[in-house]
Amino acid sequence: MNTPTPESQRLAAFARAVRESTLKRLRLVPPGQENWRLTPGAMSFADQAQHLIDTDEWLFKKLDVKTLDPILGEAGTVTIAHRAEYEALLDALARSGQRRDALIKSLTDEDFDALIYDARFDGEVSVWWIIVRGNLDHEIHHRGQIVALLRALGGGDSR
Repeated sequence: MNTPTPESQRLAAFARAVRESTLKRLRLVPPGQENWRLTPGAMSFADQAQHLIDTDEWLFKKLDVKTLDPILGEAGTVTIAHRAEYEALLDALARSGQRRDALIKSLTDEDFDALIYDARFDGEVSVWWIIVRGNLDHEIHHRGQIVALLRALGGGDSR
């Protein structure tokens, strides 16, 4: 097992804060509105949660399969019939975040510096870049969408 480095500890703490903030907003979705979407082609709250799980799974795989292509979010990937299904989806998102934290904590400085090709960035970037820009910044982007959707739905303060 790798010894956590100051960088891996800081980055894991940031990843935890990002996920907790995302979960906080997703928990504000009113019951019965989990499948609501702003437009027919937009992702719902449930789609957003599933997409974030999928992007974590992509990250885990990308670090092993360096040639893995990026993934895209899609509307209509999840349909929630009962609030308990949505709660289970959020629980899965929390577990995925815990796995991501453990992965990040296990990385050494050499691991972070390793180069990997990513088509989104049109070339080789560091593993650190894949994690920060390709996963964490990506989640922050979707959290912004979730906040905008809550406001469009008439939700209260989602700060």
